[in-house]
Amino acid sequence: MKSLPKFSAALVGVAVVGLWLSLPEVRGQRLPGTEQKLRDNSASNSPAPQMADAPGPESAEAKAAFDQARQRLKSYPSIKAKLVETVASGNRRFTINGSYLQGGGVDLKLRMEFQVKLGETQGSILEVCDGQVLWTRHQIGGDVRISRRDVRQILQAAADNGQPDSLITVELGFGGLPGLLASVEKSIQFDQYRDDTAEGRKLVVIEGGWRPDMLKFWQGNKADEPLPDDVPARVRVYLDSESLFPRRILYLARNAEKILRPKVSLDFSEIETGADIPAAKFKFVPPDGIIPEDLTPQFLEQIKQRGQARK
Repeated sequence: MKSLPKFSAALVGVAVVGLWLSLPEVRGQRLPGTEQKLRDNSASNSPAPQMADAPGPESAEAKAAFDQARQRLKSYPSIKAKLVETVASGNRRFTINGSYLQGGGVDLKLRMEFQVKLGETQGSILEVCDGQVLWTRHQIGGDVRISRRDVRQILQAAADNGQPDSLITVELGFGGLPGLLASVEKSIQFDQYRDDTAEGRKLVVIEGGWRPDMLKFWQGNKADEPLPDDVPARVRVYLDSESLFPRRILYLARNAEKILRPKVSLDFSEIETGADIPAAKFKFVPPDGIIPEDLTPQFLEQIKQRGQARK
């Protein structure tokens, strides 16, 4: 089963989607008002298989803008922002509101907090990384689950097995926004560039599809093979024209009429770079009475298996 890179199950926030929908308390819920529609529709109205969009010739302007955006992200001593993620998953559509904090450089310090609501179910998700251990806390009502991952140990194992750390950091959820953009750069060929304006703000909009090697990764040797359901057809990024900060990232899929529609959108606002962030924000101590689940061995085994498969 293919799992790299996970654009619909990793973030910044995208990781939240798969985790949330997999929980027993949430699985099977529908948005209010959709139950009758689902009963009335026949199986023939199921979404058509998602076909890949072969990218056009690479846009030099788009590539240059994206490269500059990545470099600027890495140069900030800190990032503080509000984040809204909107997800369309089958007949479900919901919004995740959260906050994003990132330490400077490549120290992997990160804090993301999300409030999630689907139907009558409400909860929260917290991810905190001090550069060594990534902690994740899921809370639904009074039910709290906590897990930990040893970031440095996992990255070292990936390096020993010749696996790119940019994709590993995104897939495992501790790369933050710089890691996400690194994975996009390696996987997406940008073929469109344009200037735009939204709410009085000047933007640079770039868009692209999967690089040929990634299409082969998803499809094997069958060019007409549909993409997996959780994989977008294209990615569109909206950059602030002055700072080149990614204000919005859209993961696009084609509907039954072959029209591109957002599958997942990430919107950043109230962005501050260089603000003082207390060190305590990147610390997490599990509460008494809750035993964290250590997921590190699972990821180490997964990395080992991938390394063996490549030989």
